[in-house]
Amino acid sequence: MTIATTLDVLVKITQLIGIPVGIIVYARNKRKERIDREYGTYDALDQKYIDYLKLCLANSDLDVADMPKTNVIALTAEQSHRQTIMFLILLSIMERAYIMYKDKSDAIRQSQWSGWNAYIQDWLKRGNFAAALPMLSTEFDVGFCAYLKQMVTAPAATSP
Repeated sequence: MTIATTLDVLVKITQLIGIPVGIIVYARNKRKERIDREYGTYDALDQKYIDYLKLCLANSDLDVADMPKTNVIALTAEQSHRQTIMFLILLSIMERAYIMYKDKSDAIRQSQWSGWNAYIQDWLKRGNFAAALPMLSTEFDVGFCAYLKQMVTAPAATSP
């Protein structure tokens, strides 16, 4: 066997093994990138939500936290204004969740969306939030506004 023949056989063996290995490595890297992106999406949204909770704590005189206050008092004009701003922040977070998770095909995003969908439905049952919603929701993504409108008119639905 000549050196040229030996080299030719080695090249073919390398191609035979190398190409599938390269495809497998590429697919694994793409999967890892997708998982990292999904985690980044989750983490960014989670951080916004935590920031909102910190604002709720700093504005405990308002009824803007996840757990409604049991002893609701009439708000002053200044408190009402702060409450409106807090609801705008909350709606912005909800809109981000809607855009990031709604209509996504993979299981992680569908799972996240089902949680956010339930969370939004809970907020829509809150009197102060529902009362502020018509004035606030017009400034957001058209699809998100349509989703909110559908949830208000058909609250039993689980997904638009």
